[in-house]
Amino acid sequence: MNDLYEAIGTIAAAAHANGDTIDENIRPEDDQNIQHGFDIFHQSNYIRIGKHRDQQRFEVTSPYSFLSVLERNYSDAELAARTDIDLTSLPPEERQQAVHSVLEADLRDASTQYEDFAEAYSREIEPTDTELIRITHGDENLWNGFIVRDFIYPFEDSFSMADYRRTVSKVRSIRMETTELALDIVDVIDAASSEELAKEPETNTQADHQPSPPGFQ
Repeated sequence: MNDLYEAIGTIAAAAHANGDTIDENIRPEDDQNIQHGFDIFHQSNYIRIGKHRDQQRFEVTSPYSFLSVLERNYSDAELAARTDIDLTSLPPEERQQAVHSVLEADLRDASTQYEDFAEAYSREIEPTDTELIRITHGDENLWNGFIVRDFIYPFEDSFSMADYRRTVSKVRSIRMETTELALDIVDVIDAASSEELAKEPETNTQADHQPSPPGFQ
């Protein structure tokens, strides 16, 4: 356990030295399969750094969730016009569920363009040593965006701030490039959706590793 806390301290020191903001600590009870870590903001971009229990490394991830984007882009009046439910009368959790049900139609449209996106990613962004994970939503496994992932190895004696900076910068850069690609291809995501995410995809959104077109994990 001491080695774990030393590794976390090493990452935290590198983050501060790099000018990043540590936003929130992750504890074992907070997230699926993450033992420890924290959320940071790197140049205003949200990134999660976390260690899985069975790995001697930390993953560095940056998400882009279509649902989060669509929720920001639609006004309350536009959402209300797409449902018979009075959204204003619902408590926050039920309102979010109702909004997601409305927006599933948009995710179905996006899912029809997934293969085009995957082909364009393989052509325009690969090769890259980062991983691109498909996010899915609901029982239909609708395409709901992606997560860019890479790894850092603070348990190794050779780990340095340069390793941290290089990995975090790379994840941010590839996530931004991939976002631009999605904006060009996915019709339901318009140009106003390029605003950075302030949080992880919602808890009822799953990262799905299947299917795996070229370049996808």
